[in-house]
Amino acid sequence: MRYQLGVEDMEPGHWIAWVFALPGCFASASSQDEAVADAPAEIGAYFAWLRAHEEPVPGARETIETEVVSVFHSFTSEDDYLVNAFFEADRSPLTPLDVARALDLLSYSRQDLLNLFEHSSPDRLAHPIPGEVFDSITGILMHIAQAERWYFHNIGLEQAPLPGDPLAALDLVRAQTRAWLPELIGDQRIHEWKQEQWSARKVLRRTLWHERDHTKHIRKLLSQIGA
Repeated sequence: MRYQLGVEDMEPGHWIAWVFALPGCFASASSQDEAVADAPAEIGAYFAWLRAHEEPVPGARETIETEVVSVFHSFTSEDDYLVNAFFEADRSPLTPLDVARALDLLSYSRQDLLNLFEHSSPDRLAHPIPGEVFDSITGILMHIAQAERWYFHNIGLEQAPLPGDPLAALDLVRAQTRAWLPELIGDQRIHEWKQEQWSARKVLRRTLWHERDHTKHIRKLLSQIGA
């Protein structure tokens, strides 16, 4: 089966190939060519992820092919904000099926994230990690909550301030996400913030990516620090 990709340099030296037909499926690499080349393997890993959550995956044994249909080069707006991709696919309004699917995938990604901490103490998670931009595991967790909250802010939806406890913040934001998604079915509005365009579908694309990406990041850190 052939899968269409949208590719962007989200940050300098950080390219992502988004698989439009598979929400939450992406390949990350330091170059455009590497991200595209890694996409078939990531699609296979995505199917394995779904099976791990006891989902049947019809067609998973078919040959995987990819096709780049859009490339976005990030740019800096006048106030030094890095503008990321808005793909043509992001214009399509969410359908009831899209939202039902997304709610399942969000449950899987949150389950994966929380499972990482089953045997880790709060003190260990809060311990500073040399070189970690968010300082600690708990810092990364708060970042996940803040980012998901910020995505919805960019389409005009506001939330109350976050609690200081990262797990409580994650719960609060995710509860609001799950409540808002059904209300966004059919929403065709395109919002602009600092020259970057946002839609309900883009918010969903980024939310699913961000938690899965940082779950991989945290799993690697935990293995390194023995938490």
